Order: sequence, then C-alpha cells, then structure tokens
Amino acid sequence: MEEISKTEMNSNQKQFFSHSKKFKKKGKSKNKITMTNNMISFKNKKNNNKDNKIKKARNPGVDLLRIISMYNIVLNHSMFHGHGPSHFPKYKRNFFFIHSFTDWHNDAFMLISGIVGFKTNKYSNLLYLWLTVFFYSVGIHKYILLFKKGFIINEEMYKEYYPIIFRRYGYFTSYFGMYLFLPVLNKGVEFLSKFEFQLVIISTLGILIFLKEYKNEEEDVFFMKGGGSILWYITFYLTGAFIGKYRAIYFGFKKYIFCFIYLLIYSFFSYLFFKVSQNELPLRIYNYKLDFPLDIKRMINPKFNAPVKIIQSITISLFCLQIHYNKYISKIICFIGPLIFGIFLVHDNNLIRHNVIRHLFANQPRNLSWDSVLSFLLLKDVKIFIIGIVIDYLRYLLFELIRLKKIFIFIETKLKEKLS
Repeated sequence: MEEISKTEMNSNQKQFFSHSKKFKKKGKSKNKITMTNNMISFKNKKNNNKDNKIKKARNPGVDLLRIISMYNIVLNHSMFHGHGPSHFPKYKRNFFFIHSFTDWHNDAFMLISGIVGFKTNKYSNLLYLWLTVFFYSVGIHKYILLFKKGFIINEEMYKEYYPIIFRRYGYFTSYFGMYLFLPVLNKGVEFLSKFEFQLVIISTLGILIFLKEYKNEEEDVFFMKGGGSILWYITFYLTGAFIGKYRAIYFGFKKYIFCFIYLLIYSFFSYLFFKVSQNELPLRIYNYKLDFPLDIKRMINPKFNAPVKIIQSITISLFCLQIHYNKYISKIICFIGPLIFGIFLVHDNNLIRHNVIRHLFANQPRNLSWDSVLSFLLLKDVKIFIIGIVIDYLRYLLFELIRLKKIFIFIETKLKEKLS
C-alpha cells in the first residue's frame, strides 16, 4: 500500500507540474508554486502586493505630530515674522504665552525623522526631498518675477538654484547634512543593545545640553548653534529612533493614565518657560554643593536645544503616538501628513516671508481686542495651511505624473549594483 501511494503521489506530482508548465507558457497563471514536504502551496502576487501595502501603511500618530508641529511653525512665524508683538504692544505677553506652548516644533520634526527613518536610509528619498526644495525655491522666485511686479526682490537669482549652499531653508540644509550619515546611524540603531542605546542618548543629551559652560553665556562649546547644527540633528534623530524602536504601547485605563502624564509634564514645562521668559520667577539659584550659580534662564531659553524644548517635544510625540485613531480620521490625517513639508517651503520662502508674512498685521487697527487679534491670527494661519496643502498636492501630482520617485529609486538601485 505504501509503495502504491508513493507511486501515485509521484505520478500526480508529475501531472500537476506538467500542467503548471503549460499554464506558465500560455501566461495564464500569475501564481507562484512552491512544494515543501509533499504539500503544494500557492502564493498569489496580488496578496503579496496587499501585504506590502499594509506594511508600508502610514502611522496616523506620526502624521498628526507632523500636522501639529507645522501649524505651530506657521503660528510662530505669523506672530513674530509678522511683527505681532510690536504692532500690538499691549498683547505682547499674550503672544509669548502662545509661543511658550508651541515653540518645540523643530525638535519634533527631528524626532519624527528618527521614529520613521531608522529602518530605511535610501538616498533616493533625500534626492526627492532636495528636488522638492529646489522646485519651490526656483518656482516661487520665477512666479514672483512674472506675476507679482510689486514684490521686492533683494536676492540674486543664482542663490535660488543652490538652496542648500545658501541656506534658503536653514532646517533643510542641516537635515541634508545629517541625512548623509544615516547609513552609519541606522546600523548603530540596529546592532546596539537597548542598554547601549540608552547610554548613547543619555550621554549625548547630557553632555551637549546640560553640561554647558555656565561662566560664559555666549560660548557655544560644542557648536550647537542653538539647535541648528548637524550635530544636534544627529543627536535628536537618535532620540527619535530610540522612541520608534522601543516605545511602549499601553492599552485600556493604563493608556489614559500615561496620556494624562504626558500632557501634564508638557503643560508644566511650557508654563514654566513662559513665567521665566517674562521674568516672573527667580532667574538664578545658588547651589552650595556645586558651588556655582544655576542659571534657570539658560536652562529655559528660546533655543531649540534647551532642556524645556526637549521635554515638550518628547512628551507631545509620545502622546500622539499613544492615541488610537478612528479609521476615517486616520485617512484624513495620513492624506495631509505627506503634504506638510510643502507648507513650510511655501510660507517660509524668503520672498514670501518679506513680502507677505511680514505685513500680516500691517493693515489691522491697533485698538483691536485680543479676541479679534487671536481669531484673525488663527484664521490667517489656517488659510496659509490650506493654500500650502493645495499647492503641494499639485506638486505631488506633477512628480507622480513623471514618476520621479521611481526614477530616483531605479538610479539608486543601479548605482548600488555597480558599486557593490
């Protein structure tokens, strides 16, 4: 019986594979056929594509953090580039109160880069981002030359063609430099143990931020440039990568407790930052054990590498990542998320900043109530936000039409094949 069953199995297998070869020749079958332990299994290419799409699904928590951070950028630029405090001097304290709660956006974007970027280091992505910056830098300049005759143009045109060299967007210039180190950084993230990774984060943040030169306020020991240097971007990228790799996900009542703790810490340090900036708290405390004055104002300063900004950005990031999102809300958030960078490139362009944002409050009466000023500011920012999203969506459609991303990926793969 065993011999008969074996011969039957062999004959059945031969018949099956002969049929499968015929189907392959005719091109009727797109399924992959594998044989293990006398069992035949099918793998459909369509199912594989679906699995890939699921794996590449966007994280709504990360995209929400992008949206909030970008709105904070627009809000702060509108207030201070638009000369809000000088136009409404009696509301100066109110402007700085908003600023204290919203000025953590730069660190948040670097955290996002680490949270989502530690698994990939494609230079094709960097090339795509660079071309996006180039598109806006040159495109806005050309548009203003052709259609906006009343705009003041102080910059030479050639600078628009080199947005990184001439720092047309300071954030992207530092980000570009940091991205070049990504293969090395991501290998470290992959192979370091959790303890070793924690040690790197704690030591770099501790040395670069907390152990500053207290005797001379102006001295920048590690050339951090207030959080604008490549070194600082690398430091906070690694912090984001640690969160992305090891963050804990809580469920049930525990989740709400941690969300409440994150918001409480964020609110406390934001309010502390506001009180110190307004000189409403003592600025120096003498520490007898360490025998030097602890300067609170230097610890809570407006620079992006200030300890308060670090705490604000980390707590808000953890809060956004912890929330569970409705299916429809997730779709909206994940649609807007990829278009956020375009809002920055439109409204923070030098020509737009000097000719549009700078005169935001210029035509507003100085005797307006605070409610009117606040509603005007928020509505203007929403308008800037929507215009930026629409423009960047059109840019995205154009890039998709010419298949730019696929071209860059193809070039990258070919170069890797040649160099390997």
